[in-house]
Amino acid sequence: MKKSLASLELTAIINELQFLVRGKLSHIYHQEKKEFLFQIHTKEGNVLLKIVPGKLLCLTKVKEVPQMPSSFSMQLRKHLDNATINKIYQKEAERIVILELEKSEKFLMIIELFSKGNLIVTDENYQIIAALEHQVWKERTVKVGVKYIFPATGKDWKTISEKELTEIFEKSKKDSVVISLATDLGLGGTYAEEVCLRSGLDKKIAPAKLEKKEIKIIHQKLKELVGLLEKPKGYLYTEEIAPLLLSDKEALKIMPTYNEAVDNINISERKSPYEQKIKTMQLMVAQQEEAIQKQEKLIELNQQKAELIYEKYQPLQKMLQIVAELRKNKNWGEIEQELHKEKKIKRIDLKNKKIMVEL
Repeated sequence: MKKSLASLELTAIINELQFLVRGKLSHIYHQEKKEFLFQIHTKEGNVLLKIVPGKLLCLTKVKEVPQMPSSFSMQLRKHLDNATINKIYQKEAERIVILELEKSEKFLMIIELFSKGNLIVTDENYQIIAALEHQVWKERTVKVGVKYIFPATGKDWKTISEKELTEIFEKSKKDSVVISLATDLGLGGTYAEEVCLRSGLDKKIAPAKLEKKEIKIIHQKLKELVGLLEKPKGYLYTEEIAPLLLSDKEALKIMPTYNEAVDNINISERKSPYEQKIKTMQLMVAQQEEAIQKQEKLIELNQQKAELIYEKYQPLQKMLQIVAELRKNKNWGEIEQELHKEKKIKRIDLKNKKIMVEL
């Protein structure tokens, strides 16, 4: 299953979270390295907002309170406890969510859901007060004390005009319209395919070869998707969790909200600290069982040999007596010649004084 949210999916999430506006942050929990729970008091009661930078955010009902708060969660509490949410929105079509918060002062909480992700708190002038991770890129730096700069943005598929869409297709170097929609417009593979299906177009056609009427249809379908995302549902497919009905797939389950569906995504597979020890013990047990099986087969084989020797004891004893008598008067070379007369003797090893007999 999916491990993060596409731009379109984030739009659906944010639309469903608008009831959080005017709510108050009452508790902040840092559950994992990059997993946070924000308890928010709203008119509808207390709700939990799960935030996993670089992955997702959604409402959840699962609450695991850590025994000791992290230093970063203490920082967040210091600035944001009891803060009122004035706004929650997506930065254009980027995988960035912004919460405008207010106490005696105004703050911004910026959640980056792209790449490795980050959670940043700034003042109202975007001066960074706290950051989950200090990060440095060629074009921007994220660390306490510097001004937060948003990454460069592309075209917003939610508000793009037909003219802008035409220019993107004309300039695109992609081989097909579906790849252009996925990358140039940032829809991602699943929803680029969906736009092509809803438009009734061959997804393999080169974007530069699209006719004006075909671009118009694509633009209309994009607007339709924006409308559908205003009140999304959660559609669970075999390998997808989507906020809308996909044309070429049959939903296994439909949930009332997309947030509920996203909460099913298993982002962090938590492992028991004893898991490696258990695996080591299981390997030892398997090796010991294999050794026991080998020993049992060896015991069985040796028992069969012993029974056969016992069965043929008299002729073997007679042969040993013959060899003993020959040794009194003859050397080993002469003994070998005499023994070769016996049909049951297959091989004589004078060097190691061994005789191989067929029983």
